[in-house]
Amino acid sequence: ELSDHDIALLRHFALKNTTEMTEATFEKLRFAFPKSNVASYKVTRRRAAFLAKFQPVPYDCCVNSCCCYTGPHADKQKCPFCNADRLDANGNPRRRFTYIPLIPRLRTFYGNLGMIDKLRYRHNFTCEPDYVQDVMDGSHYRTLRSQHVSVGGQTFTHKYFDDEHDIALGLSTDGFAPFKRRKKTC
Repeated sequence: ELSDHDIALLRHFALKNTTEMTEATFEKLRFAFPKSNVASYKVTRRRAAFLAKFQPVPYDCCVNSCCCYTGPHADKQKCPFCNADRLDANGNPRRRFTYIPLIPRLRTFYGNLGMIDKLRYRHNFTCEPDYVQDVMDGSHYRTLRSQHVSVGGQTFTHKYFDDEHDIALGLSTDGFAPFKRRKKTC
């Protein structure tokens, strides 16, 4: 159970993130509302991360969104596509991308009683013939449900999405090319 202090801190954190408030503006909240006990953004962010039980992973990326400096580009100081500098004059990344790892997020969801019912949405979904309202109405999903899980050439006895806790993940990307014949990565 969260304390009143933690709830207030998370509300401050949510305000900053849902309104695109700058860090400088967030820091001024303490002076504008001295009785509200607004912590510094650094303290607020760290406490929110602790309460969420997972840490975002920051990655440097090209200022023009051409690539993320990870994998084969991890040690590069210039973008291999547009030749833009990775760092500014002070040695700081010109742009960063923050990744929140999937597995810790899912663990956190399953640790929250309110989210557990929402995560069973797929299991409780009823498909209506000739009517598409969700991904579970799609032919690919329905085909998978009738097949046994196969990984690395080994076929298992259970079928895809048999368990009520199984999650059907979808991936939607903008500028992300995970395969070797990519022109750019982001």
